[in-house]
Amino acid sequence: MRYLAASVLLLLAACVQPSAFGPEVRAVPMDTLREAAPRGQLSGVAQPVAYRVEMKVDPRETHFSGRVLIDVNLEASSPGIWMHGADLDVSSVKVTAGGETRPASWTQVDPTGVVWVGFPNRVHAGGITLDIDYTAAFDANLAGLFRVEEKGEAYALAKSESIQARRFLPSFDEPGFKAPFDITLIVPDDMLAIGNTPIASRVPDQAGYDRVTFLRTRPLSTYLLSVAVGNFEKVSAGTIPVNALRDWPVPLTGYARAGKGEELDAILSITPAMVEFFEDALQQPYPYEKLDIIAAPQWPSGATELAAAITYRESRILANEKSGALFLRSMKGVHAHELSHMWFGDLVTPPWWDDLWLKEGIASWAEPAVLGFLEPDGGHDIQAVADAISAMELDSLSSARAVAQPITENADIRNAYDAITYNKGQAVLGMVDAWFGPEAFRQALGRYIAEYADGAADSAEFFKAIGKSTGNRDIGRSLKSFVTQNGVPLLETELQCTSIGAKVTLEQSRYRPLGSDADPARHWIIPVCVSWREGDESGRSCTLMQARRQVMSLEGAHCPDMYHPNANGTGYYRFNLAGDGWDRLISTLPDLPATEALTAIDSAQADFAAGKMDAATLRRLLAIGAAHEDSAVASAVLNLYADLMDRLDGADVPGLQADAEAATERLWGLMERDGDKELEASLTKFEAVILKREAARERLGTEMDKWLDDPDSDVNLSSDLYAAGLSVLLDEGGEAAYDRVLTAYDTIDDPAFGQSVAMALGGVTDPAQAARTRGLIASAELGPRETYTMALLQMQAPETREAMWAFLEDNFPAFLKAIPAQWKRRTPGLAAYFCDADGLESLNSLFEEYGDLAEGHERALSQAREQINLCIAQKAETEADLEAAFAAMP
Repeated sequence: MRYLAASVLLLLAACVQPSAFGPEVRAVPMDTLREAAPRGQLSGVAQPVAYRVEMKVDPRETHFSGRVLIDVNLEASSPGIWMHGADLDVSSVKVTAGGETRPASWTQVDPTGVVWVGFPNRVHAGGITLDIDYTAAFDANLAGLFRVEEKGEAYALAKSESIQARRFLPSFDEPGFKAPFDITLIVPDDMLAIGNTPIASRVPDQAGYDRVTFLRTRPLSTYLLSVAVGNFEKVSAGTIPVNALRDWPVPLTGYARAGKGEELDAILSITPAMVEFFEDALQQPYPYEKLDIIAAPQWPSGATELAAAITYRESRILANEKSGALFLRSMKGVHAHELSHMWFGDLVTPPWWDDLWLKEGIASWAEPAVLGFLEPDGGHDIQAVADAISAMELDSLSSARAVAQPITENADIRNAYDAITYNKGQAVLGMVDAWFGPEAFRQALGRYIAEYADGAADSAEFFKAIGKSTGNRDIGRSLKSFVTQNGVPLLETELQCTSIGAKVTLEQSRYRPLGSDADPARHWIIPVCVSWREGDESGRSCTLMQARRQVMSLEGAHCPDMYHPNANGTGYYRFNLAGDGWDRLISTLPDLPATEALTAIDSAQADFAAGKMDAATLRRLLAIGAAHEDSAVASAVLNLYADLMDRLDGADVPGLQADAEAATERLWGLMERDGDKELEASLTKFEAVILKREAARERLGTEMDKWLDDPDSDVNLSSDLYAAGLSVLLDEGGEAAYDRVLTAYDTIDDPAFGQSVAMALGGVTDPAQAARTRGLIASAELGPRETYTMALLQMQAPETREAMWAFLEDNFPAFLKAIPAQWKRRTPGLAAYFCDADGLESLNSLFEEYGDLAEGHERALSQAREQINLCIAQKAETEADLEAAFAAMP
């Protein structure tokens, strides 16, 4: 019997599983947690496997509540884990491991939402489940899950990107942590609920509420989560039909606030063709079960690529009979951008924000690619060059980011959302696409998508995948040289004619404007193409410039009459021409392709800013450029004239005004010939607002006056001219006009008009009106975005800059609370319009006192300081030359 009992005990012991919990853990002091907390990426010891989310969301209330269960793979035993949750009131945390559940602790360690979940006992490696109950307030500044009221209706929307999901959901809020989500929302029974997937069921819940359960998602990053609840108007737009790549139809649906559904027709109508373009170009199907287009009453950015539920600020996409040509172009561009994200960013995701360009740069590159295919004569390739030039302005700063810039702190993440990531990313991808050919590059992109679908890939994996797909490692090497270092390449070029033919010497360095302390010793692998003309002959020669100095032959040329070092404008670089090269190029400027003319104008003004070109030559180039047949080139010249007028304000330069007026006269003829509505809007604004020509102001003011009296009247006034028309009325109407515009803001329900009101009120210069605008900024009654816009415009104008800055100095903490939360980091840029040492000192003093309140401001502060210093240097070195050059009448 003794042996039998012992055997039974051994058998029972064998059946008892060892506990997943180990020794008891002591509570960790807060100081220790703060010191140990990850400032950027989490360690990866804990990785989410699946989420089950239930939230009660009622936009009429001030708070929402939720419960989330997260299945987590714990790769090593641990006393707790780091995860995310910002300003959540967590009432209960439990951890389940090995079938046993125990209470855990929740401690938010820093303002960015890094949280320590402490276990009562060390938990062994393996699968665990976290169970978290919480409540939180709806955000008031368009971050996380926020609520807005519009025309008496309340809406709740989730702005998850980039690290805002943690504001409404305890989670592992990093792009590389992808997992499927099962989401249920409890919402008012008279409101719609929108998520990332189709609704699986909607049934009554507690009195007055429904339980809405969505289908499980594909693996998603948290920044792609969609939650939208409100009295939306739903517009069914049929389905995008099956094709050779996709065997399921995709339901296409639009959502707008009540009464605005029909204004989604324009964007919904162009969507199927765009989706089909991406599918065909990439040879990869649209990856989700549906496609929703949501017009949000308020939204902090233009749009966000929430998976299968793309959400836009309504003023960017709601179109009506007054929508102007410039508005429609912008709408198409932003839509192409966001649709691209369904593959680049959503299906394949960068693992961390270092590689944001892998979604934003590619999506920006996709805009002209898809629009150029759908509208071959739309000038979208020209717009791409203009976008690249805008990136070069920021990239000329020594403090500019690299496209793929290491990000080590959560507070620095939003700084990656700038012209470098978007426009420079677009430009270098477009350069490679043009150099190696769309057939090779776009198919390689498709194979990259197929390889990493539902996962994450970084820059190194992207370069490797593209090189492998194309069989050409130079693609990756060239891209890498542009992506991993900041700065704009400058090519010093010189034409040499010999007995055996012509050649061009090329020497690369980093472009530096006057006053810059940037290191010129940079090296890129640059695809260079040079176009040339010799009598009636023309040609183009290309080389991959891998050395600092290189000589390229111009095949077929003996001694060209002119040459252009950036054929078709596809190269991301600036150039200078030795000898009489500029004179020869300037003389042929009106006959160049628009893309080459734009890059020539940009390189010329950059040469002037670097102290290499005199102002007289610059003036001659602008006058000749304004005669170009393409309106985009002439419009670029008008913008430069506007910049010069602002810079030389108060100087005796009648020639500048005369040159600008002559340019507009020529452009009106071009507009009348071609019926170009975009050019018509640009010219009208320039004449009325910049040149302040009485005839133009009278025409525009009269139309605006009629329309404000009766928005249904038939007037010659598109949405492209709302802001300019309002500015004219405000300039001439005093306090009564200000009252009238504010009344119209409340009574005219047109999102584009509302945005224009903020721009017009921000642009007033009359002292009494400007004081009222500062009052609107203080009250923030027009909304967070509008508050920032008005402050920015008041800082731009010399007449209002001093008073606006004094207001900011006195009210900066309140101002930071009034603007979109993710825009606080931008605020040093408000001072970038100063051009003197006193302004620089004021900027430094403000952020010494309040910098801690503007999380992530450091990069913007360094850039604003540099912009002020560069302006001071430019003024000292070139102002007299500019005044002398433009003093004489043409």
